[in-house]
Amino acid sequence: MKPPADILILSNGPGEILTWVRPAVKQLRRYIPHARLSLVLSPCAHASGKEADIARERLELDRVQGAEHFWPFLLSGTTAEDWGWGPFGVVLFLGGDQFFALQLGRKLGYRVVVYAEWEARWQRWVDVFAVRTESIAAKAARRWQSKMYVVGDLMADGVTTSPLREPSLLPVTDVNLNTPTEPLGEQDTTRPEPLAGGDSATLPVSITPSLPWLWQPVNSRERSAFQIGLLPGSKPAKLSLGVPLMLAVADRLREALPAARFAIPLAPTLDLKEIAEYASVVNNWDMATVYGTSAVLEEGGNTMQFSTPFGTTISLWREFPSYDLLANCDICLTTVGANTAELGRLGIPMVVILPTNKLDAMRSWDGLLGLIVRLPVVGTLLARFVNWYVLRFVRFLAWPNIWAQRRIVPELRGHLTPQTIADVVCQILLDREHYNQMHANLEQWREEPGAAEAIAQIVAAQLEDAGAL
Repeated sequence: MKPPADILILSNGPGEILTWVRPAVKQLRRYIPHARLSLVLSPCAHASGKEADIARERLELDRVQGAEHFWPFLLSGTTAEDWGWGPFGVVLFLGGDQFFALQLGRKLGYRVVVYAEWEARWQRWVDVFAVRTESIAAKAARRWQSKMYVVGDLMADGVTTSPLREPSLLPVTDVNLNTPTEPLGEQDTTRPEPLAGGDSATLPVSITPSLPWLWQPVNSRERSAFQIGLLPGSKPAKLSLGVPLMLAVADRLREALPAARFAIPLAPTLDLKEIAEYASVVNNWDMATVYGTSAVLEEGGNTMQFSTPFGTTISLWREFPSYDLLANCDICLTTVGANTAELGRLGIPMVVILPTNKLDAMRSWDGLLGLIVRLPVVGTLLARFVNWYVLRFVRFLAWPNIWAQRRIVPELRGHLTPQTIADVVCQILLDREHYNQMHANLEQWREEPGAAEAIAQIVAAQLEDAGAL
């Protein structure tokens, strides 16, 4: 009997784990069920330190090593738990630095498969590239073209669990803007109560249980309120500004749209206590910087929510992935980052914000730069310069705009106020033509799933060629 084949998956940040590693692991289990899957995390400026625990809990992996043990492993080839390795295997790169995958492949004597989202590096030494687009493959030298396999966008596989989004029934005449939002109570979430506003506002019997209390499918004709998702990010640099700012925006929106409902899908790296601290005046010193609103955390029955001093309630949503929730939002307010790519792939209209009210607060950049801006003194100065430069000279930051190289969704940058942001959201929601055009533009960038399956087939072929299968 042959020894089990080893697949070492190399990744880094929370976005890569949840949108790349998760669908890839599912397909690897399908195509190579007897392989041993090990995940090794490399350092990432966006990491929260909980990525290894999330991978252990949510992914069907045999072994996981956190980023804190990466450098000794890269240098010596020995993990913190002294894992054993079989004679046959593949190093699969799904995030981080492609050079790390190459080095680990050499140390273990394994073949190297790299998923290249933007660029295929180290072409001479990597065995196979699974590239996102034809243009990436076309840039490779002619003699290495045989190593290039176009598989598509792996993120598209990450969002396939969501329902196919249909155009939102948004006409102003269909929405009762005078319906008050429901207060938190000990409701029975399995038997929704009618909304204020008469029988026509009753929730449909078929409402999915995987939505917050009183939310309805976005294309339901019985829906009586706008449904707005708030995505303040998952890292301290974004949360300290994003949470109080978005709470304040929700207050302004409720003044203009009294029936509006709000929800925050929580990242799996974030617990309730942590996000509550960002909504606290005592704990979050950046609140005044963005003219933010505080909130208290309330729990009742199966519901969790923030409640602001002005009476606005925002549901907190712990289900992950949160695509069922996002797909049933009329619009989302989000910070820059992977969220914009996921929303774009789901076809959800959005307003993207980059508040630079405090130039050294948004330390959320990738790679070595993201690590440097966290250093004392010099990091603060560099963060201020980088944010100033981005504000002035970088054309697009939201992924749908980067893909299209034109403005598909609004990007609000600079010294922002809650009222400014709320005005933009209202303009989109209340302008049917503008809203439908944004949705149609986003739909053009939806890609079909299949990248994870193609990557699994490539890995299986490499193992077979090596004699492992």
